[in-house]
Parts: sequence; structure tokens; C-alpha cells
Amino acid sequence: MQLGALLTQSLRHCGVNEIFGIPGDFILPLLQQLQDQPDALPFYYLTHEPAAVYAADAAARSANRPTVVALTYGAGALNGVNAVAQAYEEYVPLIIIAGYPSAKEVASGLQIHHQAKSIDSQRTIFAEITCAQVRLNNPDTAANELQAAIQQCQRQSRPVLIEVPRDAVDFNLKPAELVLHETPQAVDEFAYQRLVDALCTARRPVILSGVNVRRSGAQFALERLAEQFNIPIVTTLLGRASVNPEHSCYGGVFCGAQGTRASQLIYDADLVLAIGVVYTDSNFSAHQALIHAEHFHRIEFPAQPLKLFCARLASEPLPLFEHRDLTPIQQQEPAYFNADTVVREIHQQLSRQRAIVPIISDVGDCLFASLQASPSEFLAPAYYASMGYAVPAALGVYATNQRRPVVLVGDGAFLMTGLELAHSLRYGCRPIVVLFNNHKWDMIAAFAPTLKATTLQHWQFPQLAESMGIHSLRAHDQQSFAAAFAHAWADPDRAHLIDVWLPENSRTARLQQFAQTLTSINKTGASEV
Repeated sequence: MQLGALLTQSLRHCGVNEIFGIPGDFILPLLQQLQDQPDALPFYYLTHEPAAVYAADAAARSANRPTVVALTYGAGALNGVNAVAQAYEEYVPLIIIAGYPSAKEVASGLQIHHQAKSIDSQRTIFAEITCAQVRLNNPDTAANELQAAIQQCQRQSRPVLIEVPRDAVDFNLKPAELVLHETPQAVDEFAYQRLVDALCTARRPVILSGVNVRRSGAQFALERLAEQFNIPIVTTLLGRASVNPEHSCYGGVFCGAQGTRASQLIYDADLVLAIGVVYTDSNFSAHQALIHAEHFHRIEFPAQPLKLFCARLASEPLPLFEHRDLTPIQQQEPAYFNADTVVREIHQQLSRQRAIVPIISDVGDCLFASLQASPSEFLAPAYYASMGYAVPAALGVYATNQRRPVVLVGDGAFLMTGLELAHSLRYGCRPIVVLFNNHKWDMIAAFAPTLKATTLQHWQFPQLAESMGIHSLRAHDQQSFAAAFAHAWADPDRAHLIDVWLPENSRTARLQQFAQTLTSINKTGASEV
């Protein structure tokens, strides 16, 4: 069997329906062989390696299954390192297929173009940001190694690296000797019984749901558990998509802010059941005493089978807990036009639609403003926080479900990957891009108010968009934005960019509080604010 046939078969078997990437010399023979397969996977190519990885990352998050990125040796794969690192830290199952020199090239003794310190530098670097690394340079073992790597990607919900030598397409591969079946995980009985005992005496428990509830497929089991015993569910910012926001037990997003229903529920609880949570500084720097408290119970992934854990808890003879108010606490309306105003308008208009509309946010003020909406599908790099994610991610989401996405992005992040919009059009993706234009890197300015290196020139984004075949509008207040968004939504056959000019000093209160809290903690070392 040829490598292209084996790879296509193996990828389809684990649910992969697409490949993202950029052609490059060391990977060209494999791409040609993959393209020639009768059941070839569609190949979505972009302009820049980080964007290709972001698109694959979004596809994997949206479909909750592995997705593939194909990059050339060295210059290609190493250019995608930051985006792969983000996927690793945020538990996204990516299969990174990277080119590698042929046996003849390695034996030549010459420095290979795109080679870093050594011929193996690519693998050494990726060992830090993937959970498994294999090189398919032996036709007798390649099938088993490929299968084992894919299984690790699925089990740990993290990226793996599969290096493919240039000449591997000429191998006559032996089929896998055995199908690897992993022994089902068992629940940690000590931790489980300790939690059951605590729940029997609790009166105000709360579930804190993290991103790995979704990654492990435990979303519905957790929601059933909450319904069974009337336990409120609060999510982390990164875990926001782990619970349906329309669920009867949903209590909002706990992201460090004071004065929200979510933080009230967490701090009023006499038992916090934290399931699949990633403990990041952005969420918990100001709450370190809480997460180390006796009543805070951690159920970790992948150490624990989260779906089984939740299902078993739902079968316990626990009491029906007292009702608690889950309605959001009304926040004070901003006295000026800002990102909160924009997202609130988007939410109001989309809530009148029957369609499921994915919302994809970049980092910065638009991420905090996104809390003004409650979409059924939401994606954002809410922990690692690499700028430039949202625009290429729109293509990744569209590739998996054909739904038209709404993109929230600042002008600084748009300058990093905004040109990838042109590729989206080639594949039929017609997003609505809401560009928050305050002419600066405001997230950086929030942390360093006196730094002069945060100002951006007044780019003519409408003209740039039009040059890519994207219809563009400009808005400068709520009324003009409402009209622009309604027009874009009513025109699904075109991509739209709405250039939203925000007034000076229009930063949202959440971003300002977030920056002040982290800055204060870093200066004082305080664990509570």
C-alpha cells in the first residue's frame, strides 16, 4: 500500500474530513499522492503557516475531532510553531504532517535547506508542543507508528507530529499488524467517593465546567448531571463552549470579573466541582485561595474519564439542591459607543434568527466584549491568546459545517492575518467580519499605558477589503452599526467587513479591570483581590 492511500484511510477512519496547509518542496510528493486518491480529502491552502494552523485548529474545535495540517520541512513547520503551541495548551487535537528530507539527502552529509541546528531540530522543537512524534521512514513499521500517533492525538486531545520523508511515497508499506485498542479508563474511586460524600452534605454546589468537558465528549453527560440534581453550571472563559448557554442550569462565564452572576455563584458555593478545567492565570490569578480550598474538587482530563465520571454521579441518590437565581446581573450600560455596544447589537439581531451562527473572536477587547453575546457556537483562543486567530479560523469553521461565521477582530490582529479572507472566498466562505478599529493595540496599551509603541496608523480597511472582493461598510455609532450588520446579514452571497471606528478611550470595563488585576498581582504577589 502507498503512503497516500494509508494516510487517507487512517485519517478518514478517525473522522478527519479535511486537510489544511501550504505546499512546500519536502511535502509536495505526499500532497500529490493524497490528491490522486479516489476518496481524496479536500485540501484548504492559505498564505501563511500560522493561519493554516489556526484554520485547522478552528475546524478541530468546531467539529470536536482531529484535523490535519500539512507543512513542509523546517521553514514551513517551524513557522507554524506558535499556532501549534496554542493548540497544545488549549487541548486541540491536531495532526501535524511535516515534510522531512529523503534518506539520500540525509546521507549526503550536506546541510539541507530549511534545516535548523541539526537535521532533527524540527522534531526536537515539536517535542515541546506535541504529545507524540513519529517519523515514517521505515516501511515495515510506518503503519503502526501512524496509527499509534493518531490514537495519542485522540486520547489526549492534543497535537501530534508525523514527519514524512520526501521518499516515503515510494514505500510499499506493510499494513498495521494489529488494531490498537486502548483499555477503557476507570474512574479514580478514592476521588469519586470523596466527592459523593461531600455532595451528600452540601447545600449549594456549583459545577465549574472547563474546555476539556467538550474535548472529551462529556458535555451532555455533564448537562444531565446538572439537571438531575439542579446544580448550577458556570464555565471558564476557555471552556465557554462546553455548555449550551440555553441550558436551564447555565449560570454564565467565570472569568475573574467581580459583580457577575457566575462569580457570585462560585463564591457562594459550599462545594465547587471543577470538571475539565485548565487553571490559567487569566482566569485564576485573583482566585488562588479559591482553587486550593477544601471544598474545591478537581476532576482532571485526561487523567479522569470525564464522561463516565459525570454519568456515574448522575446515578447517585443525591438530593435535589435548592434553587438559585441564575439570571445575569445587569451591567451598567457604557456611556459611550464601545465594543460592548457592538456585540450587544450583534446578539440582539442574531437572537431573532433561527440559524446557528458561529461567533469567532480574536483576543483583546473584542474577546471581553464577546461576553455580551450567548452564541451556541463560540471559538476563541481564550488562554494562550495568540493574535490573528479569528480570520483564518472562520474558514476552518465553515469547512466543517458550512455555517456562515461572524468574526470579531481588532485592527491589530486583522493586520496579522486579514489577507486570508481572500482564500475564504475561494472555498465559498462568506463571513461577516466586525473589525474593532481604535487605531492601536489597545490590549497592550491597557497593560502599558505610557508605552508609545501601541499606536497604529489609520489603515483604509474598506479599500483593502474591496480589493479582495469583500463588500465593506463603516460604522461609527450604534445606529450606523445596527444598519450595517443588518445589511450584511441580509446579503449571504457576499463576505462583508464592517469597519467600526471606536472613539478614543472606549476600552471596555472588563478589559480595564482584567489589566489592572493582573498588573496588581504581578506587582504585589497577592492571591486575592
